[in-house]
Amino acid sequence: MKLEAGRVEGFLREPGGAKVVLVYGPDGGLVAERAVRLVKAVVGSTDDAFRYAEISDAGRLLEEATAASLMGGRRAVRLRDAGESAVKAVEKFLAEKSDTLVVLEAGDLTAKSKLRALVEKHSSAVAVACYAVDAQKLPLVVRERLRAEGVAIEPEAADWVAAHIGGEEGVIRQAVELLALYAGAEKKLALGDVAAALADGGESSIQEAVDAALTGDAAGVDRAISLSYEEGVSPVALVRMFLAEVMRLRVIADGARGGSVSEAMSAARPPVFYKRQPVVTKMLSLWSVPALTEAVKAGLAAEIACKSTHVPDAAYCRQMFLGMASRARNASRR
Repeated sequence: MKLEAGRVEGFLREPGGAKVVLVYGPDGGLVAERAVRLVKAVVGSTDDAFRYAEISDAGRLLEEATAASLMGGRRAVRLRDAGESAVKAVEKFLAEKSDTLVVLEAGDLTAKSKLRALVEKHSSAVAVACYAVDAQKLPLVVRERLRAEGVAIEPEAADWVAAHIGGEEGVIRQAVELLALYAGAEKKLALGDVAAALADGGESSIQEAVDAALTGDAAGVDRAISLSYEEGVSPVALVRMFLAEVMRLRVIADGARGGSVSEAMSAARPPVFYKRQPVVTKMLSLWSVPALTEAVKAGLAAEIACKSTHVPDAAYCRQMFLGMASRARNASRR
């Protein structure tokens, strides 16, 4: 069964009698988060070794899923990086009499995926899609999430937030929580408020990684990306943040051709917040419009690679950022 978006939250709290749940999509952070929520809804804690097993080999799925619960209670098995190789094991498990919950964690499966088709058609299986929020809808999502917290945000400020956080659910939620706290008793947010709030925290590790890459600070890249991974940020989220920054830089660089850099930063929509103007000015001194165009291509290629099941996404993302830092560093020596 394919679960409708409006029913996802309720299902995550209570998966009922579902035997197999496929959680998939390009938003890797949301996929992992929802998989863990499903497991905890059944076993309570992922620390319970008697009732929970986490595996990465589809060949072990049937053995783990049909094992008896030694201490009583329903068991849960989570298969990471599930793909087409898991189809036969899932078919066999669905034919078994077992109350174990099997959670399959996968990437962006197409409609042609045999695994996805199996789950969507079976009455005891549920497919939960995890897609990032579309960039055009993101400002509205930010406004609605903050409105639910009793906080009003100016349209220009919502646009700024959307341009700087990307569409992954985990990142959106963290940003909204931080902004709601920052709003305080006034319950209002202007452009300066959101820029200051997100510059001081919330997105700091991601922004630091992007800034370090575009200013030639390789050590800073390595440190910030490691911190981002520790915080649960996915490689795709890092790449998307990089792309957003580079595309914004390209627009400003284009505008600076007919005037000054400061005027181009002020004319940008949203304008560059004054605290970020020095680092943006440094970036623009290192990156020409053609170089930024090449950086966009590299970022797009990295996003595609990070979504591939055959590529170690965390390592690939780090290498791409370090490559950008090397290019910026070399530009500073000319």
